[in-house]
Amino acid sequence: MKRTVLRNWMAAALLVGACCGMVGCDKDNDDGPSDPDVTAVQGSYSGTMTIVQAAPTADGEEAPAGTAVTASVSADKILFENFPVRDLIVAVVGEEMADQLMAQIGQVDYAVPYTALMNDDKSGIVLTLSPEALKLTLTPDAGDGGDAEGESDAATEIEVTIASSGEGAYDLESKKLLFGLSATAVKLGGQEVPFQGLSLSFDLERQ
Repeated sequence: MKRTVLRNWMAAALLVGACCGMVGCDKDNDDGPSDPDVTAVQGSYSGTMTIVQAAPTADGEEAPAGTAVTASVSADKILFENFPVRDLIVAVVGEEMADQLMAQIGQVDYAVPYTALMNDDKSGIVLTLSPEALKLTLTPDAGDGGDAEGESDAATEIEVTIASSGEGAYDLESKKLLFGLSATAVKLGGQEVPFQGLSLSFDLERQ
């Protein structure tokens, strides 16, 4: 009788130990490091956008200072709220008219669609950008009335053609997102206007 009880007790102990071992292995697998994937680029960012005219910078001329920007990256686009378009406006109409036009344009949101792939050594993510035209609306000042001869109270559309300047890159270690865009042409009210072109360089860090 004692031997039977002892054998049963030992069998129960072995069964409990095996179950605990299986649970422990499952827990280890759940807590183990997982391979990074393209979702790592998603999140909120802050940094700078630097705008440079297409013409070469003269010798001794200081490089333009960056403009502070924020962005959010989702699964398929980079979204800028309150996109800084003033430098684009200055390039088209000059400094004197820029502030007046900015008051008529107001806040501009702009999204850049993208697709992403991990790089070969899994240290970062490569982004292929597919920017669309940046469309701005000039809303007439209600105080002007638009009654003068030759004037209209209709809104005027500005369309800026945006192209990608190569692939973007997100570094997993530094959490830096770098990419470039180019403004290549401008239409005002459907008519193309003289425009030298601008390069837009983005240096962002995930928060």
